[in-house]
Amino acid sequence: MRLYCLSDDPNLPCFILTVNGRSILFDFPLPMDHLLDYLPVPSPGCFNRFSSLPKYTLLSHNKENNLPQQIDELRILHNQVYVSSPIEFYTLDSSQYDFSLIDIILISNYETLLGLPYLFKKYEHLNAQIYLTEPTYRFGQQLMYELVNYVEQQSKMIQVNNQWRSDLEIFDAIEEQQNEKKVKLLAYAQKLMPCYSIEDVDKCLSRATVVHFNEQIDLYSSTRASAISSGYCLGGCNWQLDINVNHNQTSKIEGSSSQTNLARFIYMSSSTTLETHSSKFMYDSFLNCDYLLLSNLSRLSSVDPSVNASELTSKIETILNDHGSVLLPCSSTGLIYDMFEFLTKFFEQINLLSIHMYFISPISNANLSISNAMSEWVSEQRQTASFSGTPPFKHNELIKTKCLITIPSDRLDDTENLNSFEQRCVIFTGHTSLRFGPVVQLIEKLKSSSSNGIIFVDNQFSYIEAMKPFQPMNMKCFYLPIDTRLNFSQANILLNDKIRPKSVILHERYANEINKNDKMNLLTYRKYDNLKLPKVNRSFINGQLNIKGEMKPKYIPSANLAIASVHGHLDMCDYVYEINELNDENGKEKNLITYGKIDIDKFLINLSKSGLFGLEVKQLPDYDDLDDDVDGNDQSNRSVEIKYNHGAAKILLRLKQTDIECNDPVLMTKIRDALLMDNIGTL
Repeated sequence: MRLYCLSDDPNLPCFILTVNGRSILFDFPLPMDHLLDYLPVPSPGCFNRFSSLPKYTLLSHNKENNLPQQIDELRILHNQVYVSSPIEFYTLDSSQYDFSLIDIILISNYETLLGLPYLFKKYEHLNAQIYLTEPTYRFGQQLMYELVNYVEQQSKMIQVNNQWRSDLEIFDAIEEQQNEKKVKLLAYAQKLMPCYSIEDVDKCLSRATVVHFNEQIDLYSSTRASAISSGYCLGGCNWQLDINVNHNQTSKIEGSSSQTNLARFIYMSSSTTLETHSSKFMYDSFLNCDYLLLSNLSRLSSVDPSVNASELTSKIETILNDHGSVLLPCSSTGLIYDMFEFLTKFFEQINLLSIHMYFISPISNANLSISNAMSEWVSEQRQTASFSGTPPFKHNELIKTKCLITIPSDRLDDTENLNSFEQRCVIFTGHTSLRFGPVVQLIEKLKSSSSNGIIFVDNQFSYIEAMKPFQPMNMKCFYLPIDTRLNFSQANILLNDKIRPKSVILHERYANEINKNDKMNLLTYRKYDNLKLPKVNRSFINGQLNIKGEMKPKYIPSANLAIASVHGHLDMCDYVYEINELNDENGKEKNLITYGKIDIDKFLINLSKSGLFGLEVKQLPDYDDLDDDVDGNDQSNRSVEIKYNHGAAKILLRLKQTDIECNDPVLMTKIRDALLMDNIGTL
């Protein structure tokens, strides 16, 4: 098995695992680290003050290179270069790997599939099957729809020409002028692509197969996969692969989990042991696994989410008591559901029942409806409530009492809505980068008053860099990130005290934070590394051979074997073997068969009995294909070379193979008879 690593960011996981000649893609997220190099773009119909910023001017000496003096798409703000253009994206696929050869795609959660439409759009011959849970499918689809909507709204406000991105000389000139103030986007500029369309999203998801937690899926006859709850979000999972390491010898996986020829590979992405609205993190089946691929740990190793959640309520109370409004840039699914209920209880405690919470997004109503239809995927407490007819979440109740108000983003300009935001309230909206979506217009509206405040609970982007284009501003700004994923301390306890995997594969950034013990092999990777995973040896084959017909085994005491002669037609497909009985009575005569190991000492005696003297016997320095659990001191496991009559015959005895090199038919027959003398019989 080999593991190909496509991302240099452990929080942007993307891997290809090759198993028995097949390729499995783990996750395909959409990188967004370059978004902060763009200028914010408000919704259509709103005043765009950023459009009047000065264009970027190249130095005069570049005129001799026929470079343009000004670049319309680059603007200067606060002595920093920004891109004034509809946002475009790049993907994690690499020319070093042919993605059209991928057979299977396994998705962990709705945050790690946003790049998939690009994959199926770029590789027309890609015929991979996608496996994911229902919440991952439904919420992932809505998040991609939201992204398409936001970028389409941007395109209505900005019409530009991107031809400058194809000229490398312009990049060199900009880099030379900027010195230390680099523009990160330039590193990706030539890889950028326009945002995919709704049609691209639907075409991609048409390849999806929805699975349940713990459902066993036969990817191939020698590989079985299961989605195991990660606790991180609705439908969030880790993937467990059971792989037959003896795939070339009757490899079909049986239902028993105790098969000794199976290697267990765990892909552990975003996971949490905290109690949230999602079903809890399950890892019992991970114990003592052969491989564990660890990714997507919390970016905030020293921050307790519960402490920041408590601080969040305190800051919100302070802003509301100052008759201000609170702006919370956040994702349209996930943590937002906990925050609705958490803040509702808090408002009841401090007697602020008149406070409205607004959820502004083109997918606000859809996501609230979907979440209440996901009773199978919520925590046990919420599941129990849903059995009695109570929805898993209190969205409907909050909407009926006007405590929660949903607003599609295309209605943000309604006078009634805009006036509502001037009253003290809490507003949930996106995008968390502050570069597109309703949040751009709302910041421009609220930033002039010191009574208002913006609170960052997402840690994907630097809040300081995100806020730069909106400066100067009077509104309060707080950074209280809430990240429920496992931190390094929790991961160490899990790995060393509970799961105890034989091999852990992780990004080199994690290497100094994860404690290594003598029983755990630590493998690190960087972007584009192609790791060969340690071989898992299994001495006992517990595969299945489908034989149709009657068998009469015979016990051979000297070899401690029970053997049977089978007469039939052998069919093999994907390492699954079937022997079908033939109606050929003449073919069922008793034939000699060979069995057991070759005893080298007895073989040498038999050669002497056959008249072969003067043998040159040489023990080879290495063992051939010797498994770790085979006794190398056993004489029957030796690799031996025997020569007769100065090379007239050469015999090479290995553990799993015997070769005879001889051009004399008479001599060949003598050697064969000597070899089979103690290892042949009839049934």
